[in-house]
Amino acid sequence: MAWPALAAPQASDKPGPGAWPTRVFTWRYNPQHAPAWLSAEAAQALMQRAAEPWAACGVQMQFAGVTDLPPGKMDRSNVAGWSLQMPRQLRGPTLGQAKAGRLLERDVLIRPDRREFERFPRLLQKVITHEFGHAIGLTHSSRCDDVMTLAADCPKVHPRQLPLELTAHDLARCHAIYPPQPQPKPNEIKNTP
Repeated sequence: MAWPALAAPQASDKPGPGAWPTRVFTWRYNPQHAPAWLSAEAAQALMQRAAEPWAACGVQMQFAGVTDLPPGKMDRSNVAGWSLQMPRQLRGPTLGQAKAGRLLERDVLIRPDRREFERFPRLLQKVITHEFGHAIGLTHSSRCDDVMTLAADCPKVHPRQLPLELTAHDLARCHAIYPPQPQPKPNEIKNTP
């Protein structure tokens, strides 16, 4: 896989490349290359836990089980997993395809050999949650308290204090892509002529 030259990260409060038209992000987990210090069960649970907060913005984060498909291969399968096939300075990118504002594929890749992840497991969870935000179409935030900020852009925030829960700003940005759907009132009765 060829990686483009990396420019300095730019924070953005703009919507991303698109949205999942059905509001469902169905993904699988590939355990290959998981960090040796993280058990197979713990690694899978961490991935699932990191995806969960995004359900609050109206996207069903549907875990479809384990796969041997590699993350990062553009094959129309959404895969989250571990990869060394990225520049060393990256903690984890999200790769994908979109067309006319509709997301077609989003793969979450996490670099397993970052020593900081073993030292600060909260950083690892934040990075994975952040990448799942990209998987549903969000771009980077400019606010250090947001999940969608780049941890590297906020050097004064200790890894133990990085956000794991979506902020109101994260949710507002997500709702710009996935507007809340009106819920029918339970007492409404349709009258038919």
